[in-house]
Amino acid sequence: MWVGTLFGILLPVVCLVVFQQMKIDDGSFLDFLKSNFKIGILTHFISLAVIPNLLLFFGFLNANNFKAARGVLLSTFIFAFTVLIVRFS
Repeated sequence: MWVGTLFGILLPVVCLVVFQQMKIDDGSFLDFLKSNFKIGILTHFISLAVIPNLLLFFGFLNANNFKAARGVLLSTFIFAFTVLIVRFS
């Protein structure tokens, strides 16, 4: 379960870093998070970054690694809870 949770948290963070690298400006990752929080689209980026967890989840299911798939699901719920907190704060 911990393997799935670890990969389920790291994959969206890597996706967020890729999103930050694709932007035109050369600011840091924290500047990316702060600027998108200010304009109200940080939750959109977080939601998009969690989508690759689907591939990870189904990959673990196909490998019959159900505990790791459960960990990916747990990390997805953690990100969903984070989106709710950021969205309504």
